[in-house]
Amino acid sequence: MSAQARAADRLPREFLKIGTALVLGAAMAMLDATVVAVATRTLAERFGSPLSAVAWVSTAYLLTLSVVVPLSGWAMGRFGGRRVWLLAVAAFLAGSLLCGLAWSIPSLVAFRVLQALGGGLIQPVGQALLGRNVGPRYMARVMAVMSVPMALLPVLGPAVGGLLLAEVGWRWIFFINLPIGAVAIVLVRRWVPASEPAAGAARFDVRGFALIAPGLAALVYGCSAAGDHGGFGAPAAWLPMAGGAALLAVFVLYSLRTTVVPLLDLRLFANKAFSVAMLNALLLGATLFGAMFLLPLYYQQAHGFSALRAGLVLAPQGIGTAISTFVAGRLTNRVGPRVLVAAGTALATAATVPFAVVGAGTSALSLTVPLLLRGLGLGLVFSPLITAGYSTLRRESIPQATTTFNILNRVGGSIGTAGLAVILVRGFGDGAPTAARVASAYGTTFWWALGCTAVTLVAALFLPGAKAMKAALDREPVPVPVPAQQDAVGPKAVSAAV
Repeated sequence: MSAQARAADRLPREFLKIGTALVLGAAMAMLDATVVAVATRTLAERFGSPLSAVAWVSTAYLLTLSVVVPLSGWAMGRFGGRRVWLLAVAAFLAGSLLCGLAWSIPSLVAFRVLQALGGGLIQPVGQALLGRNVGPRYMARVMAVMSVPMALLPVLGPAVGGLLLAEVGWRWIFFINLPIGAVAIVLVRRWVPASEPAAGAARFDVRGFALIAPGLAALVYGCSAAGDHGGFGAPAAWLPMAGGAALLAVFVLYSLRTTVVPLLDLRLFANKAFSVAMLNALLLGATLFGAMFLLPLYYQQAHGFSALRAGLVLAPQGIGTAISTFVAGRLTNRVGPRVLVAAGTALATAATVPFAVVGAGTSALSLTVPLLLRGLGLGLVFSPLITAGYSTLRRESIPQATTTFNILNRVGGSIGTAGLAVILVRGFGDGAPTAARVASAYGTTFWWALGCTAVTLVAALFLPGAKAMKAALDREPVPVPVPAQQDAVGPKAVSAAV
């Protein structure tokens, strides 16, 4: 490699700073989700409410996310990416503060909606800012740095939640967001270049939003109801899912025919690399989020572990993901996304087999190595996948691409989680939950999870290879770091942008 090539390959410090600043916001939102998940029973006892009512603390958050995520691409074009990100974090922090001050379950649910209004924008806008600033050439390597804390948070979250609940009380599972978010705001204002609103930014697509927002919310709610009502055949599940699917189908037709700029640019799917990456995002959302639901439950029900201990037992998976993410970041541009995503998916599939054959006498210790291998496989997947999706797009298309990626990933996660929950409940049957029956139910469910992962492996084979990746990078100029500038984030700035 020539000196000039080595210089172009060297990762600028400014790009690492951008990634570090943005990952704090995403980490805050993920930590919040994992910490709140372990507090359900404590909240029910504190407020004297049934678990069905407390479940809305999470359900309302997820439904609001579904409504907000489609706005991210339009909001970036209208107000500027950094400004939207800062406002999103500010809204999340305001919601966190109010959640910590809540006096009842209804008030807590209302404040979680406010929290989700910001939380739904943090990740897609952060990804778009990263893609615009560092470009496809450095995307995988910066994502590798960002993915380390994201890989460890599902492990640390339950531990942090259990510690806060035991030592300082439930209110601090929300107050802990305040210092993290404050630091993130300071670093983003200092390190991330300001992005101006797009020239001639499009007006808000009211009709498109009226179709996609309730469509996604109904689909997500129906998936959630399927797990609670014993299957997708329950009216509480299939009615909202059918209604949501119908609204989304109308949205697709409307977006392809409208003369206004739609919320989602579906014409991006004409790009083969992008469409294949989005298919993988949908399938991986189903397998990843489904497994995130299934694994902690297995250790709690089959082995009698507490939520805290179950989270700690999953540490090998988080460690494996953190390690292989670094490897993927270095290799994506050299070997192409196809090899890495396919290898990672194959490894994750093979590592799921020991869980599919568990029995009543299977020890938790014997599953440590499979967890590590599963983490190593997952770490090879996501940064190459995002790089593949962005590699052949123009910079101005990245906000739309990140919006689409996050929507498909979340929809896949909702469907995968609901499907595995239904299979698991049916596996338990109506009899007494003996050790053998519990192990059999989880084994069957893991077989289904393994099958979903195998389908993802087939889709990964159509991702760009090394030659296609090199050609895309050759067309892309080497990005030059831009100094960060201050921009206003108050109401006057928003009014001016409108």
